[in-house]
Amino acid sequence: MKSFLLLFSLFFVSIALHAQPKNNAATPPTRGAADVISIYGGVYTNISGVNYNPGWGQSGAVNPAFDPGTGDVVLAYTNFNYQGTGFEGNAQNASEMEYVHIDIWTNNATNVKFTPIDNSGTGAGETLVEVPVKSGEWNSIDLPKSAFTGMTWKSVFQLKFDCQGGTSPSDIYLDNIYFWKKPAATGEDATLKDLKIDGTTLPGFAPSALNYSYGVAGGGSVPQITVATTNDDKAKVTKITQATAVPGDATILVTAGNGTTTATYTISYFYSSPENPAPTPTNKEVISLYSDAYTNVTVDTWNTAWSQATFEATTIKGNATLKYTNVGFNGIETTSKPIDASSMKSLHMDVWTPNVTVFNVKLVSFMGDGFAGANGDSEANLNANLTANTWNRIEFPLSDFTNAGLKSLSDLNQFIFTSTPFGAGIVYIDNIYFANDKVSGIQDKAEVHNPLYPNPVNQGSILYTNDAINSIEVFNINGQKVLETKESSFSIAGLIQGMYTVKMFDQSGAISIQKLIIR
Repeated sequence: MKSFLLLFSLFFVSIALHAQPKNNAATPPTRGAADVISIYGGVYTNISGVNYNPGWGQSGAVNPAFDPGTGDVVLAYTNFNYQGTGFEGNAQNASEMEYVHIDIWTNNATNVKFTPIDNSGTGAGETLVEVPVKSGEWNSIDLPKSAFTGMTWKSVFQLKFDCQGGTSPSDIYLDNIYFWKKPAATGEDATLKDLKIDGTTLPGFAPSALNYSYGVAGGGSVPQITVATTNDDKAKVTKITQATAVPGDATILVTAGNGTTTATYTISYFYSSPENPAPTPTNKEVISLYSDAYTNVTVDTWNTAWSQATFEATTIKGNATLKYTNVGFNGIETTSKPIDASSMKSLHMDVWTPNVTVFNVKLVSFMGDGFAGANGDSEANLNANLTANTWNRIEFPLSDFTNAGLKSLSDLNQFIFTSTPFGAGIVYIDNIYFANDKVSGIQDKAEVHNPLYPNPVNQGSILYTNDAINSIEVFNINGQKVLETKESSFSIAGLIQGMYTVKMFDQSGAISIQKLIIR
């Protein structure tokens, strides 16, 4: 009898653990296009470019087309601990939305949390909120925007579900994931249902979103608004102001049928790519990873499987260039043939960006025995402040990496860069190499990568440069400008001990970025 009871109990538990929905959630109500942004579901039009199973190191499986037996599919997370959804290439401005809706079914999850992830740089990036669930039935949940404390939803580019606070792993089933707001009262709708730039609908256009950024290829002409169609036939487009230059703004004023309610759509144009390639480097003694000017060593990948950024190998006027968009973090690997840079003095990179303010580079060594080997792994990272819409010449002293904790330069296996803002950065990169050149006219204490001397320097001293400069800017570790000068020798009186970033603008307009240590 005990054996029978035990087997019966195990059978019952097995059935319970693998229970699945046999029906669908309630059908959502009819909503206007201006009142909903749908991520998953079969009632509204879902946004494009959604990846329902990005590799975030989660334990479970994702089935975006699970059929509960009705023919109406739902989204299934099995063996679920946490799971992301990504639409980095089609971020949504949901700032005017009032709720996020989720239909959820589970038989064993006890604590499910959810958050949109925002990369706008305004407000909190994410705020996990508990999703209330009753076991064994569909739960139709509307979470108010106010529950996500501090979030603006201005640029939602990912979603995250998390059950690690309860039974983990577990199984959950989802349907009808969308942001929504209450419709405007009769005569008060001043939204557009379509907005075309040069004959094509504005990428990421949503009727409720009023502000957009629109990238223009380097050197391209000023785009023009060609179509603006109101959502309500009684509303009118009362004024269109075209931009006259890039960068610049175009605006559309819409007036509702009541004659008083208005909405202003603003499109901010920016150059999203450089017009010209990076300057040709002149260093002679190098180990080059990427440059048309040198013979390059073997690089296994410019965009690892765990990278968050989107990668494209492109050209600018015939010059090969690396392009990264949606940059949060990106990995580059040289694991099959690790790089020995122990005889080199600096790491050089040319970086162009329209929007990244801080560029962080990490070097990783597997210490000669592969990832997570007996010797352990070692890494260190450095920051560079970037200037938009120009090629930034970055030269990191390798001694700065070793001072920051990197234990070996002789077995470099990974190069990882991150950006601020996170998840929305655009960077073009060229001429990645290690250099060992000596530069004439610079004192022995000065390295090739740092034309400022002496460096390190004592507090209150005078800094010198032999370069023909137009101006010099000094930034502290928080990115704040603390000194600016047009002189080739200048006092650093008033600056405290620590590490600084120095931007040097030469007379041709090129920018050199170095580290400065004040002791």
